[in-house]
Amino acid sequence: MALGAASLIGLAWVLVPSLASAGTERVAPPHGLHVVQVSSSSFTVAGKQSSGANRYRLFASTNKRDLFVSNIESAKRSGLSSTPLLSLRGLHYTSTPYYYRVEAMNGSRRRFSAVIGSVGLRPATPTHVSASSSSEGTSLHWQSGAATGYSIVQATDPTMTQNRTVYTITGPDRQFTPYHLVPGTTYYFQVRALNASTPSPATAPVATTATASEQPVKVMTYNVLEAFNDGHKEGDGTVAPWSKRVVAAAKLIRQADPDVVSIQEAAAWTGAPRGPRQIDSLVKQLGGEYSLADTEIPPSQPHYFRTGCYILYKTADFEAVGAGNHWGLGNQRWAAYQELQNRTSGARFLMVAPHLVVGDGMKFDKERRAETQSLLKQAGVLAAKDGVPVVYAGDFNSDPDKRHAFNAPALAMQSAQIDDAFDVAQSRTNAKYNSANEYFRRPIADGYHIDYVFAPAGVAVQSWKLIIDLRHGKFVGVIPSDHNPVMASLLISY
Repeated sequence: MALGAASLIGLAWVLVPSLASAGTERVAPPHGLHVVQVSSSSFTVAGKQSSGANRYRLFASTNKRDLFVSNIESAKRSGLSSTPLLSLRGLHYTSTPYYYRVEAMNGSRRRFSAVIGSVGLRPATPTHVSASSSSEGTSLHWQSGAATGYSIVQATDPTMTQNRTVYTITGPDRQFTPYHLVPGTTYYFQVRALNASTPSPATAPVATTATASEQPVKVMTYNVLEAFNDGHKEGDGTVAPWSKRVVAAAKLIRQADPDVVSIQEAAAWTGAPRGPRQIDSLVKQLGGEYSLADTEIPPSQPHYFRTGCYILYKTADFEAVGAGNHWGLGNQRWAAYQELQNRTSGARFLMVAPHLVVGDGMKFDKERRAETQSLLKQAGVLAAKDGVPVVYAGDFNSDPDKRHAFNAPALAMQSAQIDDAFDVAQSRTNAKYNSANEYFRRPIADGYHIDYVFAPAGVAVQSWKLIIDLRHGKFVGVIPSDHNPVMASLLISY
């Protein structure tokens, strides 16, 4: 189906050198290229007439390097055309983009377009779409083939024209929790799969009547770096003493103003053994605004035990429900947990703060998978008993980087129908920076995060933010930790 100007396929243009064979001065390179038609197995590119050219050919591959002139014979190619309107058919559908390039020719003379474009083939329409509402919130579920994301249209009439809201999510999540719904109002939803920016046809509308109210909760996760690293070389500097880092860490927390904070690596003594822990000094630095959940045996009691994982919550707005504690996950790794209740609305949820094993390669990916499965099992039992949703926020030590055979925690959460807040958030701030800055003065900007907030169906995610304070792209003053805090703004249904 041809695309209008307002719905053209998203093209990722990458400048490359304009290369030519000898004696091509009278053939201009193709230019003005854009996709005008796309299906699940083909796409068509149009461009402007190249001076001196009388034939054109389109090349494409899922490997961008195949479009370099020296490798062009490896790419798929179209037939010759007398105009710069070219199609490639019979392509294998994949959620990997197809990169393309056009060649202009006249006899033995030829020029290639100076840019390599990209396009996603059209994905199939999602199936088995359902919408449900209860006191646990409104959520949508569907099934789909391979896609890079989804678009959800919400309206208050079946023609999808009144009070329209459009949500976009990235990644493989096949569920979504819309928010700011008015209890008693019937809402209609349609879902489209996305492959890059190429949408599938829309599903038929499904409807549900909202019943739940919503409690905003800002949840942060922050690995503050164990104090025994003080004075060690890391990144391109030396780790500052905790006495200085705690001031900078508290400043970041106060600026972000989270309601609940998951803290990792905060068990070390800040003075004599069995004296204050890092977490105690952080609570003190925060001026009493936050309470520390009782999730381990404190040093003041016999048989004390330290996990390094802690939960802070705003004392004025939330209270602990019942006793908190921690679970062992294997590998001497732990997850603290505490059920919390908003003092005004009464909205409740189970906050879980894990820290998984660190390490690259298949061995550690399998261990993190086992740890996450253990975490889900133990949290699920407690949440089912108390009838509350679970929010997971912590250092999962995994991402889609090539150092990992697979992103075990994300895949385990996906299988359990629990969303990565990053994927379903409708706004993201500082997403280009890694959550692990590795103590480099200029933080790494590959866009990977190993620190996550995960939320189940019924818990909506408005925004995701990586908290970082830079001047001209660099940390100024004391770097608080080798991690940057990550925060998600959630809406808990009740």
